[in-house]
Amino acid sequence: MQNFPLLQEQQYVKTRRRIHSVAKLVGRLREALVQPIAKNDNLWLSIVSKGLSTPPMNAINELEIGFNAEILAVEIADNKNRYASVTVTGKTLSELCTEVLDVLKADFDITPNVTAGEFDSERKIEIHPESAQEFLQQFVNFSEILNAFQKGIPFNDGIKSQVCLWPHHFDNAFKWFSGRKIDEIDEFMGIGVSNGDEMYELPYVYMTIYPELRKMNTLELPEGAHLHDSGWQGLLLTYEAITEKKTAEEQSALVNNFLDVGFKGIKRGFSKR
Repeated sequence: MQNFPLLQEQQYVKTRRRIHSVAKLVGRLREALVQPIAKNDNLWLSIVSKGLSTPPMNAINELEIGFNAEILAVEIADNKNRYASVTVTGKTLSELCTEVLDVLKADFDITPNVTAGEFDSERKIEIHPESAQEFLQQFVNFSEILNAFQKGIPFNDGIKSQVCLWPHHFDNAFKWFSGRKIDEIDEFMGIGVSNGDEMYELPYVYMTIYPELRKMNTLELPEGAHLHDSGWQGLLLTYEAITEKKTAEEQSALVNNFLDVGFKGIKRGFSKR
């Protein structure tokens, strides 16, 4: 893992919003092409080494559509060795959608039920390559740590979902269910990384608690973390706390400690309801 980069908030927010808009387009295309197994099941994406992508769509020659943050392009490929890319920079999201739809039809004989009119036609997508690299670095770092943590939870310890990048909220997360119901509500934690939002513009790691605990102040706080109870209840680790550590090893250790200590602490809280 590389160091988490120092991020200039104003530039990062611009980059995050523009990449997020492309993620929404990719998610919308998958929504139109895949028959969902369950509610919203077809909406999630995956983080990959160069950006984000749909999982292979098995019924359509394992078609994949993604965003490559290194070359700033939407990439399309399938198992018939067909490949195409569409440059993102300098186009509105509506123009990008039109071009991607044209490529899908001409090169892959696919016509999703999506229209360019669903997307913004005013603002040009301008992403600085250096800022895109910084975004990608933190994006992949967090994904590696989160996936390793999720895999490390034993299968006989509750029920865990897969890690998903949700294009709407633009967070990468999974859920852990205790298997109990509290007042007819499933007891679970949401564990993930937000790429930033109206509350915290920079990325942050979080653990949400459902249903809420009455005695949050009894939870053990991992190093650098704090309790959160505005809008949702849980634990939060800010990006600034991570970049206060100087080496990649120290940064990774801090995030892993947050996940490990927070997970065990909330489980204890669940058991003491």
